[in-house]
Amino acid sequence: MRHYLLTHRTTHTHPGTVESSYGRALLLPRRTAEQVVHHAQLDVSPAPRERRRFEDLSGNRMAFFHVTEPHTVLEVTARSVVSVDRPHVDAVTLPQLAWDQVTALVRAVRTTGRPGDGGRPSPREVLHIATGSLPSARVPLSERAQALALDTFAPGQSLAAALTLLASRIARAFEHRSGTVSHPLEDVLTNGRGTSGDLAHVMIAALRSLGVAALYVSGYLARSSPHSADVPHAWVAVWFPGAGWVHADPTTGGFIDNRHVILGWGRDHLDVTPLRGIAYSDGSGPAIDVEVDLRTLGSEDLAAILHGGEP
Repeated sequence: MRHYLLTHRTTHTHPGTVESSYGRALLLPRRTAEQVVHHAQLDVSPAPRERRRFEDLSGNRMAFFHVTEPHTVLEVTARSVVSVDRPHVDAVTLPQLAWDQVTALVRAVRTTGRPGDGGRPSPREVLHIATGSLPSARVPLSERAQALALDTFAPGQSLAAALTLLASRIARAFEHRSGTVSHPLEDVLTNGRGTSGDLAHVMIAALRSLGVAALYVSGYLARSSPHSADVPHAWVAVWFPGAGWVHADPTTGGFIDNRHVILGWGRDHLDVTPLRGIAYSDGSGPAIDVEVDLRTLGSEDLAAILHGGEP
């Protein structure tokens, strides 16, 4: 188990005065069986006139705010305390279904709402499986992504083994660039480089081209050395009948572990953008600065924070 103190601060600096702005933030970590959110708060400056929290159709924790005080700088800061405890996952421990068997079950869910293997997915699960197998705005149909998948997935191969190979292959073949910008899929495939979100889009496109249901996961990855910077991270969740959604990271080339903190998931990057909104101003767009600090806590540090109130 690992404990984290997470701070994500976004600053919008406008060239002119903003009279009013609306924002939608996905900056509060998701609660799962393997991820305990002890504390999560969202601060907005200037203070919003109205704000509310809600869950979207995918169950992500969203926050809406409306700032009416005239301003040139808008700062949105999320602070969370999270514990992560995931069981080890590898190709051997996962169900050994052939990938083409899984695609048949995905087709059954899309047509009947049930996979045909005795399972009874919830309406939300059916929505995830159906949308996770279809093209989306940032993950369109791609012949090059399909070629990558066909060159990786052997007939009759288990989905577990094929997924492991695909994640590892993308990690080796593509150069990872730090950043949060999402680039067009075909540009990433042509140039052979991109952000973690871009590599997630490549992997999703390859999986969907064969009929496998895959979702885009937004979150964070604890840095491997004190000299690397903390930035938002992204990876892929794949539907495994009998095991639920299994998460693989094409940036690291394997399954996720306790270094990964989940914010939310959707069809692609556009569904889980950390912060988006509208600003009413006569000036041009703002300069945007994003700071992320994912700090590992010891058990004593965690206890002190929880007993002392807010971090």
